[in-house]
Parts: sequence; structure tokens; C-alpha cells
Amino acid sequence: MRYRRRKAQQSYVQITDSKNNDTLPASSNYYKTSASKAKILNLIKEKIADGEISSEEDQDNVEDINSKKMELVLSIKTKLDELDSMKDLLQVEMRENESLGRQVLKSVQDVCTDREEEKYNSFVHDVDMIINLLLSLSGRMARVENTIQMLHPDTEDQEREQLVEKRRKLSDQHEEAKQLKANIDRRQKTVSEILAGYFNQEQFADYEHYIKMKSALIMEQRELDDKAKLGDEQMHDLMESLPDDLQQKLQSLMNE
Repeated sequence: MRYRRRKAQQSYVQITDSKNNDTLPASSNYYKTSASKAKILNLIKEKIADGEISSEEDQDNVEDINSKKMELVLSIKTKLDELDSMKDLLQVEMRENESLGRQVLKSVQDVCTDREEEKYNSFVHDVDMIINLLLSLSGRMARVENTIQMLHPDTEDQEREQLVEKRRKLSDQHEEAKQLKANIDRRQKTVSEILAGYFNQEQFADYEHYIKMKSALIMEQRELDDKAKLGDEQMHDLMESLPDDLQQKLQSLMNE
């Protein structure tokens, strides 16, 4: 098990360290678009292609457009406030689940051998690691895909080729991460079989709930963080597109 854990950690390090080997120029749009924003932009392009959204320019006059922008900013601000409340509630859930996890660990320590306890601790640690890795890679893949789709026709071939190569590497890394996840799923089965031999029904139910919620809460946290980041970016971009007097008016409204 120690060998397996080291191998999994080495694979994780290889995947995460590779992002430090980027050769893209600092001016590349890849560094200007967040993962959350990239996902939304990709979705918008799909809807345009499907005819769900018109790509034609709005013919309304400037005043109407600015009025709509202000309404949208205020709407986004309201949603961001709601997201903050949801994130606070999520933190409470995460603390409660970690408290349950400590109880499960205490039960493991009370009845399991040292080797079995090590298997359990290794498994729980790697659940966090692989879920965060998969989420990170998914975001980076969306980001680079969006950058490729938005490249100007006059973009140098070198940058285009570098982005395509980056997409290929990220895709390979994502496949590796999925294999690591499959390995962890197999290890979960082994750990569950061990604990089933020691735990009563209530203890085993607590263990299963803790592991299930651990993954679910990590994913929910990332989703809320992405939505909040996207909302902040949208609000900032809309504010920047408005005249100074309207920006000041909006700021006053949001501070009320």
C-alpha cells in the first residue's frame, strides 16, 4: 500500500508540476481568461452555433444599452451576495463533515491494526487530492480550449501550435487523473471491506456518509468559487464599459 500511495503521489506531482513548464508567451490570451469564464464563453459559443443566441449586434441606442448593463450589474451583485451566503453555509457543512470524519478516524484507531489504519488514512488523503486535481485540470482544459477558439486569424503559428500542444498535454493529464481516480475507487472498496469487519451498522453508515460528502462538498465548493469568480469578472467588465458618471451611480446603489 505504501508503494501504491507513493506511486499515486508521484503521478499527482508529475501532473501538477507540468503546469510550471508552460512555454506560452506572457501576452497569450490563455493567461487573461479564467477557467470559470472560459467555460461560460465556450457554452455561449455552443448556443450561438445552435441558434439559441443571436450573434448580431444589438441595435438599441447607447442609453438603452447602458441601462441594461446597469440592471445586469445590480442583478449580478444580488447573485454574488446569495453566493456568499451559500458559501458560508457550505463551510458549516464542511466543518460538520470533518467533525464526523474525526469520529470515524477515532473508531478506526480503536479497532484497526496499524497497517489498516494507514490504508484508511492514505485513502482519505488521496480522495481530496484526486478530486481537486480533476477539477483543476477540467478548468484548465476549458481555459485553453476557449483561448484556441478565440485566436485571431493573424495569430502567429508558434503560439497556435503551443496552445494545441498544451491542450494535448492537459488531455493526457486528465486521462491519467481519471486512472488515479479509478485506483482510489478500488482502494475504497478494500477499505470498506476492512471496516465492515469491525464497525457496527451505525459506524459504517457514518464512514460511508463522510466519504461521500467529502467528495461532494469539495465539488460544490469549487462550483461556488467558479460562479463567484465569473460574477466578479462579469460585473467588473460591465462596470468598465460604462461612462464614469454611471459607474459612480452604480457604486452608490451597490453600497446602499
